[in-house]
Amino acid sequence: MQTEVHTSIDNGKATTWCNGYAPMPAIQDRMLPADELYGPDPYDVNFCFPYHAETLYDEKLKLVPFIPRLHAEGFFMHAVSHPEDFQYMRFPVPKTLEEMLAWFEYTYRRNPANMAYAVMYNDGAGNWTFGAFLSLIACNKETLTAECAMGINFREFRGGARATLSASLLLRYCFNTPTERLPGLGLRKVGWTAHSSNYPAQALARSLGFRVESMQRWNRVATHGKKGNGRMLRKDDPLGLPGIDDFYLVMGWDDWEFEGRRLAETALSRKLIPKAKM
Repeated sequence: MQTEVHTSIDNGKATTWCNGYAPMPAIQDRMLPADELYGPDPYDVNFCFPYHAETLYDEKLKLVPFIPRLHAEGFFMHAVSHPEDFQYMRFPVPKTLEEMLAWFEYTYRRNPANMAYAVMYNDGAGNWTFGAFLSLIACNKETLTAECAMGINFREFRGGARATLSASLLLRYCFNTPTERLPGLGLRKVGWTAHSSNYPAQALARSLGFRVESMQRWNRVATHGKKGNGRMLRKDDPLGLPGIDDFYLVMGWDDWEFEGRRLAETALSRKLIPKAKM
């Protein structure tokens, strides 16, 4: 489409101007050459904060960088087998592994503010198995802030307070100061956005010490069949898609020192409850 050129005149002076903006395709619609799908080798996580392996480790589980060559296929298989698990999340369930790899590359590896982790569980005999995905987004070194983002446990790794354990490790990493025995990032604030209908996520955040700061109405668009807020759109809405309301929960460094640290330490001190076999 041809760009329209306008003329503005002020105090006898004339100039022309236009708006040449061209929208970028949505991340899920961008494709990559085959040799870029799995990222570089060695894999560069390209994250703005340092990785502290000892702080993200417990004898029951550990958080390691999500590396597509190792973890993408397992995550993809869960996503296509259980798309309902993502009804409250921004993640667009992919049709192909290549589509998911491109989404991950653009969303995480090429954005230094975002970082994804593979949650590895110990079976008690020293064998570690990939059982969950967890991530941080909007990380900012200048303001010392971050947000907990998409987290999902695979079906065989649910129950036994596993979500609480992995989130506790992540918060310890975020809030511990760099000079502690288990060094962390020393963040001042961590946010948590939860879909207004995602009651388990809201309950998990509160159990960790997060507090509701606001209800963000019409905060997102319910694309790809995501669950909306159930409210009518006004006539001639340009998108024609349902909206999403979110709760925004926050934990500050003072909340961490007052209660969050104790809650995390208590959770991590418990034994991992094995899931009953069916």
